[in-house]
Amino acid sequence: MNDWGMSVLSQYPVTVRTTRKVRGALLCDTKEGLYLLSEYRGKQARLEAEAALLLYLAENGMVHTDQIIKNEKEELLSKNEEGTGYVLKMWYPWPECSVSSIGDLGQAVNSLARLHVSMRRMPKHLLIKQEKVQSEESKQDIIEGNAVTNTHKERQSLACQYEKHNRELRRVRAYLRRKKKKSVLEQFIQKSLDEMYNQADTVVRAMMDGGLYEVEEQAKKEGHLIHGAYHQHNVLIGQGQTAAVNFEQFRVDCQVCDLYQFLRKIMEKHNWNQELGMRLIREYNRVQNMSQKEISLLGFMIAYPEKYWKQVNFYFNNSKSWISEKNIEKIKKAVEQNSVRTAFADCLLQKQL
Repeated sequence: MNDWGMSVLSQYPVTVRTTRKVRGALLCDTKEGLYLLSEYRGKQARLEAEAALLLYLAENGMVHTDQIIKNEKEELLSKNEEGTGYVLKMWYPWPECSVSSIGDLGQAVNSLARLHVSMRRMPKHLLIKQEKVQSEESKQDIIEGNAVTNTHKERQSLACQYEKHNRELRRVRAYLRRKKKKSVLEQFIQKSLDEMYNQADTVVRAMMDGGLYEVEEQAKKEGHLIHGAYHQHNVLIGQGQTAAVNFEQFRVDCQVCDLYQFLRKIMEKHNWNQELGMRLIREYNRVQNMSQKEISLLGFMIAYPEKYWKQVNFYFNNSKSWISEKNIEKIKKAVEQNSVRTAFADCLLQKQL
C-alpha cells in the first residue's frame, strides 16, 4: 500500500487486507467490507450536505448508493501529512455499467428514475440544506471572481446557456474567416460550422418560443435534486442490483438533465440508434412519468449539437496551432453523427411515449 493510503486509512476503524488503484482512487478490501478512498477538494459544507443526502437515500431511497464513512474522530474528511483531504466511502464489488449491454443500460435508466423519485420525496429540512449549500457556493464564486461551474452556480436556463454557446461558435467562425492560412482541421471546422450553428440557433429559438424555461423554473421552485454526473462510470451493476455512486456534483435542477447526460454518452457509442434510445426513455418514463414539456426539453437538448460546440470551443480556447488526434476525431464524429442524432431528436419530439 502507498504511504498516503496507509496514513489516511489508519484514521478509520477498519482492518485493511488489500488495496488497489482504480480511476483516481484506492479500492480497499477490509474485514469490515469494501471501501473506496478518494481525494476531496470541495467545501466542507457541500460534503456534509452530500453525506446527509446519501444517508436519506440509504434509509428511504429506492436505489443503492455509496455512503461517506466517518473517521475515528467522527469527521467526514480526513487529511494526510501534507494536508490533502480524503473521504472514505462504502463501496460495492460490482463492475461499471456496460455500454454494450442492453440489459445494463435498461437497469441504469430504471435506477435513475427511482433515484429521481426518491429525491423528489426528500424532507423539506434536508432540501433546504442542499439549496443553502448551492446558494452559498454561488455567492462565494462571485466574491472570489472564480470561473463558476455548472455544479455551483445559479444556473441560467438551458436556452440562455445554449445562446452563450452560440456566441462562442460565432466567434470561432469570425476567427476562421479572418485567418488566411488554415490547417486541415480548421478547414473542416469552417466547412461544417454554418450547418451546425444554424441547427444550434434553431434549437434555441424553438426552446424560447416553446416556453420550456417553465419546466426548469418549476423544478427549481419544487427543489428537484439531480445526481449531476450520471453516466456509465458512476453506475455499478451486479447480482441483479444497481448502485449510483459519486454524488459530488449533486444540485437542484431539472431532472431531465440527468437523463440527457446519460443518454448522450450512451447514444454516441450506439450511433444514435432510435430503437435503443426510445426503449431507454420509455423505461425511465415507466417509473418517473415525464410531462410532455419535459419530453420536449429532452428532445431539444438532444437536438442541440453540444458535442460539436464543446470540441470546437476547446480548439479555440487552447493552442489553435495544435490539437490532439483524439479531439480531432471527436469533432469529426460529431459531424458524422449529426444526421442520426437530429433524426432521433425529431423522433422524440414528434412521438408520444
